[in-house]
Amino acid sequence: MKLPEFDSPPKAIAIDLDGTLLDSQGRLSERNDKAIEKCIAQGIPVVIATSRPARIVNRIFPQDLAARCSFVIMSGAIAKGNPPLSGYFKESLPEGLARRIIDLALKFDPGIRITVELDGYEFGANWTADAATLWQKNSATPDMVFSVEDALLRQPCKVALSSLGTDVLKLGDEFVKSFGGAISVVPALLGFTMLNITSGQASKPSALRRLLTPRGISLQDMIAFGDDIPDVEMLKECGVSVAVANAFPEVRSVCAYHTASNDEDGVAIVLEQMLARIGK
Repeated sequence: MKLPEFDSPPKAIAIDLDGTLLDSQGRLSERNDKAIEKCIAQGIPVVIATSRPARIVNRIFPQDLAARCSFVIMSGAIAKGNPPLSGYFKESLPEGLARRIIDLALKFDPGIRITVELDGYEFGANWTADAATLWQKNSATPDMVFSVEDALLRQPCKVALSSLGTDVLKLGDEFVKSFGGAISVVPALLGFTMLNITSGQASKPSALRRLLTPRGISLQDMIAFGDDIPDVEMLKECGVSVAVANAFPEVRSVCAYHTASNDEDGVAIVLEQMLARIGK
């Protein structure tokens, strides 16, 4: 491990969820929970920055802790501040652009799995699942699911694509060629490969700025933790970047510091050292 040394506490903390804060079973450990609680008690804003939608975050996080953290969800498409931060921001995908994205995806692979996220709770899908599977895999109930067509009419903010039969990373290259900066294409490699497609204005760093700038906090004043490709841009732009030991090589290479794995409470190790160093 190579842990950061602190002369003063960071002005904010950004933490990825899956593979970083949560263990391999998708659980928040007591040690990580307590470390975050102590940071919040010192007035340090904690932002959970994830590609996941709100419905899954809410299922995982203790309700009392969630009320005191802020959230950047769906790769920066939505940001929600809780005290001491504030505000709610959403970057939608224009309907026409979202349709073109889906058309290109279906030409690439007619069997591709499409999920069109709306607000972090409701979504459209071209796949079906029984109620039990829908809850287990997506933290959703049947009334939260629309057809893709209906979802496109409701100001979507993210299209997620996955496939068992083709390499969706190649599709990502096609999107970049076709749409350029109009969209942001971020692959996620943890578990199975998925493409997260949002507006080109949406990213974890831009969402963090929208939450933090009104408080006079810059990304250079904060510490960020991550493990997967969607975290790279955030880690590059934050002042102190920390990769957990299980991070992909692409993530480790952009981080100045490295901590223990998500199964060894790597986030808590850094936060505890920071709190001890500043005498809290």
